[in-house]
Amino acid sequence: MTAAGESPVPTTTGPLDEVHRAQSARLLDHLAVHGPATRSELASATGLGRGTIAGLTSRLLDSGVLRPGETGDAADGRAAPLALAAADHTLVTAMLGTDEAIATVAALDGTEIARFTEPLTIEADPLELLSTVLSRSIGRAQRAKHPIAEITVLTGGAVVGRPQIVIADPRLGAEPLDVLGVLRGYAPAFAEAEAALALPVSLRPAAAAAVAAEHAALPGIDDVLYIVGDDALAAAAITGGRALTGGHGLAASFAHLPVVPDGVRCECGQQGCLVTVAAPERIVERAGLADLAAEQGQLAALTELVARVQSADDRARWSWLDAAHWIGRALQLVVPALDPTVVVVGGHWGLLLGDIEAAFRANRPTLGGGALEAIPTLAASRAGGEAALIGARSQARERLVAEPLLLAG
Repeated sequence: MTAAGESPVPTTTGPLDEVHRAQSARLLDHLAVHGPATRSELASATGLGRGTIAGLTSRLLDSGVLRPGETGDAADGRAAPLALAAADHTLVTAMLGTDEAIATVAALDGTEIARFTEPLTIEADPLELLSTVLSRSIGRAQRAKHPIAEITVLTGGAVVGRPQIVIADPRLGAEPLDVLGVLRGYAPAFAEAEAALALPVSLRPAAAAAVAAEHAALPGIDDVLYIVGDDALAAAAITGGRALTGGHGLAASFAHLPVVPDGVRCECGQQGCLVTVAAPERIVERAGLADLAAEQGQLAALTELVARVQSADDRARWSWLDAAHWIGRALQLVVPALDPTVVVVGGHWGLLLGDIEAAFRANRPTLGGGALEAIPTLAASRAGGEAALIGARSQARERLVAEPLLLAG
């Protein structure tokens, strides 16, 4: 019999239905993050009934997704730990950071195994550098005999269309670009690795990956808007616990909100886009830090900008406060439409959060005794500069556990 509140024991043959697929994903995610566990431990960790665990593990053992662990009581199979058959598989993630192209190899639990970087220069093709570090990461996984389960490429622009293309990337230009196609041409190792994957390569905006990491750091909150401005002005949102992408992949667009009346013409064709007044390179230049950025990189210049603003340097503070004004104006447009519980502010913007919040609160509704004026909460990033990489790995694991047979040995 089935205990009260417990799901019926699934049969061990036939495809998983949606309920058992979700239960299986919960079980597999726990094993991927925490390692081998007994059936009893899985029941406690996932909240699933013992009967449900027994049926799921039986099915997953039969299909080769699970295997018996190396320790346990051989006399009692139920007490023996179970492990993922694909526990040695890896996740490869690549992105263009603020000053460098980055590619990493990580275990399924997100633990980074290796990182490869190449400095971005004015002369070099950013995608050629990205292909270089991507090839190195793939080679590292292959030499270590760790099969690659998933590859993610993150971009600073929006990802739209089928097949997917990138638009409005600050490094790659405003026009549509087949990023994955270019990478395949530059890196035969990437094309070969892609052909062997069970899932297509994931091409995602970096902000969409970062908001997943921030959402995970905010338990109990399922409506989050994330904004950042270190290399690309970008935003992404989670609403009702799910990523908001929109009908064309343009949901939560931020950089190209036309917030400045009769502003200058943007490269996208609009007038007065936020990026024309709050792009990091523009703030740095107006603060007198362009030479530092050229010599030591944009992150060094942004770090110096924050220090000068906090020490009340007139030129730096004037440059930043002008940008903060328009960032606040952009939030005044986006927040009522999305109604997030929390706005998470990443990168150097998060270090100067007070100025953004002051600009945002300067024009809020006064209805209900100021109840609307006080929401939402604005908070600095919890995941920090690694948010996009952390979120991308988490999303990669979610894609894998959602289709259990992808993890079969």
